[in-house]
Amino acid sequence: MGQDGVLKTHDMVQEIEKGKMGMDGYGRLMSFDLNQEPECDRDTCSEESGGSIGGHEDEEADELVGAIGVDDVMKLTFDTEEEAGEFYNLYAKLSGFGIRKSNAKRDEDGISRFRKWVCCCEGYRNEKWFNYEDRKREAKAITRTGCGACFRVKYDTESVKYVVTRFIMEHNHPLASEVSVQHLRSQKKVSDAEYAQAKSLKLVGARICQIMKHFVIKAGGYSNVGFCIKDLYNRMDEERRKDIFNGDAEGALGFLAAKKDADDMFFYKYHVDNEGRLARLFWADSKSRVDFSVFGDVLVFDTTYKTNKYRKPLVVLAGVNNHLNSTIFGCALLSDERIETYEWVLSTFVEAMKGRKPVAVMTDGDSAMRRAIKNLLPDACHRLCSWHLHRNARSNIRCEEFNNRLYDLMARKFSTLEFEDRWARLVNECGVVENEWVKKLYRRRRL
Repeated sequence: MGQDGVLKTHDMVQEIEKGKMGMDGYGRLMSFDLNQEPECDRDTCSEESGGSIGGHEDEEADELVGAIGVDDVMKLTFDTEEEAGEFYNLYAKLSGFGIRKSNAKRDEDGISRFRKWVCCCEGYRNEKWFNYEDRKREAKAITRTGCGACFRVKYDTESVKYVVTRFIMEHNHPLASEVSVQHLRSQKKVSDAEYAQAKSLKLVGARICQIMKHFVIKAGGYSNVGFCIKDLYNRMDEERRKDIFNGDAEGALGFLAAKKDADDMFFYKYHVDNEGRLARLFWADSKSRVDFSVFGDVLVFDTTYKTNKYRKPLVVLAGVNNHLNSTIFGCALLSDERIETYEWVLSTFVEAMKGRKPVAVMTDGDSAMRRAIKNLLPDACHRLCSWHLHRNARSNIRCEEFNNRLYDLMARKFSTLEFEDRWARLVNECGVVENEWVKKLYRRRRL
């Protein structure tokens, strides 16, 4: 403390490191001891505070949910799919259950034609997890009970809105209490206001565990905080990656511009979103462009799924030269994996290669990628990559005989009748006739 009674910055940092200072709900500094447990225990806090919704608000919430009927919900309309999901998630929170996304369908323009949400207890656990031989940790508790509660919306072309087509309220399991519902997966969330407080505390030296204790003290107990420390870690890490990506974007564009000045054949192109953030970036150097002009008959369209520090899809466009060595034709860093995004990559790639298109394209079978190839490269022969197929088979089917015979089936040449006969014998002898992944693979044998 200074002579004038003002707390100096370095003193403030020391107080926070000791766990004796934080911020209140209005962003003002407050003193407390983060290294001590809350004065009330978990059970007492839960009973007194009643969770994140308490007292008179609980009664109003119960009355609101009780007043909502199937007919009322069926009359609702939403401007976007996200709005419909937010409504059902809020209804689920007030009712006492969690939700998750189920099946959906999108058209060629990427517009969601229908979307369905189900109760988190919908369905049953896959039988293969009951007989898992290589288990290294105790199995999770069974939570799925075959609950039929669901909410489905459909896009109406006349009103240009999403209308409710199905709403089932009944559950076949007990609902969560007002205190515990906030700890269900779909309800756990670090709000923007809570993140702002956490970020402010982090900037002045507080550790994540101390920040979590700050929220616990302010809420009156662990059970009254709508997230756990792992959720806080994830939110802080997610925002940090966004800051890194946005900060590095300027540096990346500057680097590529310098490469262009040094190499006339160097090509790069980027696209920004509505908020001015870098969304798509493509580049190819002179060697890549020359190699494609010679060895570009076959193009391998590979997406390394978020393996970089930005957690963004990295697309590698590659091929094989006359020495059977891999050669890179171009790369792209993307913010999403929608059809229009892949179409942008392909159109930019063709532009970089001066209009030349590949004769054949190999992919891992991604649906958005497949649609983009069909739209932009309609004359190209599209095939699935055997390496990806074999890797996916090993992760989905734990039968060594099936995996070996499948690899042999892909590597050898057969007539259509021979293939169908060998495939039927393979799935029957290995006992995977009803396996969903195997059935999906068979449906995709013709692209």
